[in-house]
Amino acid sequence: MILNAQRFFPGLMPIGLVAGLLLLVGNGIAQGPDRGSFHHGNEWIDPDHSEPAGTHYHLFSTPSRGPDTQASYLIYLPASYDANPNQRYPVLYWLHGGAGSQTEGGWLIGRIDAEIRSSRLAPFIVVLVQGLPDVRYINSKDGTRLVEDVIIRDLLTHIDATYRTVPTRHGRAIEGMSMGGYGALRLGFKYPYLFGTVSALAPSIKPMNEEPAVVREPFGNDPVFWERVSPSNMAKEHASEIRTGTRVRILVGDQDPLLRPVTEYNDLLTSLKIPHEFVVVPGAHHRYDEILSRLPEDGLQFWNKAFAP
Repeated sequence: MILNAQRFFPGLMPIGLVAGLLLLVGNGIAQGPDRGSFHHGNEWIDPDHSEPAGTHYHLFSTPSRGPDTQASYLIYLPASYDANPNQRYPVLYWLHGGAGSQTEGGWLIGRIDAEIRSSRLAPFIVVLVQGLPDVRYINSKDGTRLVEDVIIRDLLTHIDATYRTVPTRHGRAIEGMSMGGYGALRLGFKYPYLFGTVSALAPSIKPMNEEPAVVREPFGNDPVFWERVSPSNMAKEHASEIRTGTRVRILVGDQDPLLRPVTEYNDLLTSLKIPHEFVVVPGAHHRYDEILSRLPEDGLQFWNKAFAP
C-alpha cells in the first residue's frame, strides 16, 4: 500500500504517505492489482485500448448523451460462448473505483475465467463498465455527466441486443469496488427489477462532509441532493422490492479505513429487514484482490448461487 502511495504522492514523508492514502480511499479510489495511471475528467471512451485477461474492447452508442456520442467497455465472454450458439448467459456488470477505468477489473476476470475453465463456476459474461472517474455512477446535478442513464438506458440495452444474454432480473448482477461499490448499491437498489444480485466490495459511502471537493462537485455540493441519490436512500425507498428476490453481498476488509461507514450501512440494511451477506475480511485493506483472496471461502462461488437456475 505504501508503494502505491509513493507512486502517486512522490516526495511525501511517512505521515504524508498515510494522509495521501486516506485521501485516495476518501475519493473512492480502489487500490488493487490493475491500477495504472489515475484518470480524471470526462473519459467516456477509455484511451487505453488494452484488453486484459481475454476481454475485448468495444464502443457503444450513448443516445442519453445526445446524437453521435459513444462510450467504451470491456467484455469477457466465456470460452463456451462461441461453441454453444444456442446458449444464453447471465451478465455481471462490474464498476471500477474512483479515478479508475474499465481495465481495473482485469485481475477479477482472470480468476473468473480460470474457475469457469476448471468447471468450478458456471459460465457467465462480465462487462467492465467505463464510468467517469469522479462521478460515482450518478447523473450529476448539473446534468452534464449522465453516467447512470448511460449505464441503465444505453449500455444494458446494447449488451442485451448484441450478445446472447439472459435479459431478465435474475440474469443480471452488478458489482463494484470502492466508488464502484457505491454505484453498485445505488443502481442495484434503485433498479431492483433490472438486477437480481448486488455485490459491493468496500463501498465508499462516507457522509458528504467527510469527502473531498472532487467527490462533492458532481453532487453540486448539495447535501440534499447527496442524500436523495445515495445508496442509503435507495435502500429505504425500494426496500420492499429489494426484499423480494435481490441477493445482496457486502464485503470489506478489517484494515480498511471505510470499515466504520460500511458497517453502519450493514446496520441500515438490517434495520430495513433487507436480507444480505455482510463479511468483514481479516487482514484485507482497501484492495479488492485482498478482499476476495482472504475470504474464509472461495468468494467467486457466490456467483454460482447468484445465477443458479
